[in-house]
Amino acid sequence: MSSQNRYAWLVWALFLYVPAWAQQPTIQDCLGAIPVCQPIYSEMQSPDGAGNYTNEIGSGQTCNDFEDNSIWYIFTANSDGELGFLITPNSLSDDYDWVLFNITDATCAEIRNNNSLIVSCNAAGGGSCDGLTGATGGSNSNSQGAGCSFGNSAFNDLVPMEAGETFVLLVNNWTGSPNGFTIDFGLSTGLGIFDQTVPTIGEITQTPESCGDNRIDFLFSEFIQCSSIHGYDFRLEGPGGPYTVTSSSTVCQQGGNQTQNVRLTISPAIQAMGTFTLFVDPLNGNSLLDLCDNQIADTSFTILVDDPLILFPDLGADTSLVCAGDTILLDASSSGGNQFLWETGSTSPTLPVFQAGIYSVTITDACGIGSDSIEVLVQEEPPVVELGPDEQYCVGESILLDASNELSTYLWQDGNTMPVRNISGASGSYRVAVTNACGTVYDSLRLTYVPPLALSLAPELAACAGDTLYLDFTSPFAAYLWDDGSNSAQRILTTDGMYSVTVTTFCEEWIGSTQATFLVDPSLDLGADTTLCFGQSLSLQASLPGATYIWQDGSTQSDWLVTGPGLYSVRVQTACNELSDEIQVDYINSITTDLGRDTFLCEKDVLFLNAQAGVPAAYRWEDGSTDPVRRIQGPGLYIVEVSSACESRSDTLSATLCEDCQVYAPNAFSPNDDGVNDNWRLLSDCPFERYNLRVYDRWGGLVFATLSEAEGWKGKARGFDLPPGAYVYILEYTVLEDGYARDALEKGTVTLIR
Repeated sequence: MSSQNRYAWLVWALFLYVPAWAQQPTIQDCLGAIPVCQPIYSEMQSPDGAGNYTNEIGSGQTCNDFEDNSIWYIFTANSDGELGFLITPNSLSDDYDWVLFNITDATCAEIRNNNSLIVSCNAAGGGSCDGLTGATGGSNSNSQGAGCSFGNSAFNDLVPMEAGETFVLLVNNWTGSPNGFTIDFGLSTGLGIFDQTVPTIGEITQTPESCGDNRIDFLFSEFIQCSSIHGYDFRLEGPGGPYTVTSSSTVCQQGGNQTQNVRLTISPAIQAMGTFTLFVDPLNGNSLLDLCDNQIADTSFTILVDDPLILFPDLGADTSLVCAGDTILLDASSSGGNQFLWETGSTSPTLPVFQAGIYSVTITDACGIGSDSIEVLVQEEPPVVELGPDEQYCVGESILLDASNELSTYLWQDGNTMPVRNISGASGSYRVAVTNACGTVYDSLRLTYVPPLALSLAPELAACAGDTLYLDFTSPFAAYLWDDGSNSAQRILTTDGMYSVTVTTFCEEWIGSTQATFLVDPSLDLGADTTLCFGQSLSLQASLPGATYIWQDGSTQSDWLVTGPGLYSVRVQTACNELSDEIQVDYINSITTDLGRDTFLCEKDVLFLNAQAGVPAAYRWEDGSTDPVRRIQGPGLYIVEVSSACESRSDTLSATLCEDCQVYAPNAFSPNDDGVNDNWRLLSDCPFERYNLRVYDRWGGLVFATLSEAEGWKGKARGFDLPPGAYVYILEYTVLEDGYARDALEKGTVTLIR
């Protein structure tokens, strides 16, 4: 493929991402993936780096950790089948890795965070895995990990594909060589990944609907080369023509080479309503080509322009005749219409009016229609004004003073000239004069604003015996009622008791009450020092009528809830004196005995069990011993019970006989199909967690390898019998001993006898 055609695909979906992606994509980016239009692509030089959009795949997301000297390819299956391809490095010592993604219902930006898009992945390399790689059916795996050991292969299984599915292929140059490679998609069966589909108009998103419109927006069914889009490939025919059509695309104007979105601009704009036809007719073989040079077929679309423009005649605001018999002229000519129809039947652009009523006009032209109406009144009486009676109002409320009259002027006592006043938060007298052609009238009222009550009364009041307490709730516009029936704003208290008062205004009612106490020698006692168990609490009470409190930490509540050890103290200021007290609270912590997790012990092993509780405690083991530390030997079930002043707890440890796993390898076998020693494999008295067996001939050639302990060697290599003699084996394996995994390596020789 020529470099000119290749770089024509650098922004194959740029119109979707221009606002979010500031860089111009290259073939090293998913957005600049090379479309597959032919079976073989030869890259004579491998690019360096990861393109303008780095980190397009997440670390650890695929078998490839990241992009490394990458090239991307994109294709869509035309029919069902299996995808196969082969990557051949120009230098066969180079190591190429690759990942295949299915983005049928996704975008390039979603690849990094959506592992479900991964279809096939190969990162095998080193040794025999360098050189050729691809999805050739050379293995039944769709994911090959890094390196060439553990059975990894440079070749994945063929990939099933369905018609209409879209894929991107990322090829990474792990070696970093500049020598390039050849990729051959000819291994694919029956699926037609090379684009031979003729593009069509996929969706028209904007068409003219009324006169004055000049735009048609549409999407092609696939990407079209910017250089092949011309205004002369489109033609519009219809009423009011001829029309000239020019084409544009935001993506192409911003430097892109292909787009699906195209805008056609019509000149002049639509001149009349009716039926129009848009013809899509490529002028030559270089017009309207998709990314694989398929040309759109001739087609046409019908466009109906039937939405009339709304014209807006303006007859003015509703108005009045000063006197019956006066005349005014209604004028609709400023609307721009050329046909007029009044409700009176007149077709003139103007209408003389000399009596009250509602008058309307409808205007039309070739592209639109509109109407307007006006009410004409006859003014015969002076204004009518009624502001209402004098009034009180409350906080949050407002009083609306409305003196509105048709065609009148207004003058309030403060010089305001508005017809409506909204009064809030103020008292005063308000007066308005309303004047029209028939005379002037006046009205006034007094508004009184009642402020909110700002009262408070403590729930408790205290004084020394022989003193007095004075309460005063004086507030404007208020009335008072005490619990004894008195109605003064003030009251003097001299004896213990509960006192209450109700204060009422036009807006609200407030009720306050208090317990009055006259103190005689107040005292304070937090109690004796004490010890608590872990988790217990203690409430310290210092409450005295009318007192203030300061605890050891500066807090001022009347009581204190103890939840931890310490010295707690309080100073109490009463109306008569100052008191103080303190208490020491200690805690016994919880038992912390832990014998540890169950374990394995061999017959002669010794283990010390430590049951110490961390607090003073008594100990009793299942064998009757009472020491906190116990020496044990051999397997068994060991139980201890620990008791403190606050609690008792027990713990158990089980010691199980330890394990010793061995691997057994026969030193000879005779694969002569006599039913005896025909199949050679290694055995263990413990299950294998991992098993990797390799057998080599005397020259170091690998003749047999397996990852399954059930698969034995039958003395063959590549299907052929091997000669008798000694062969070297290496087994890498993992077994579980005493609940722990142990990795090991077993080497030796086995004699093949024929």
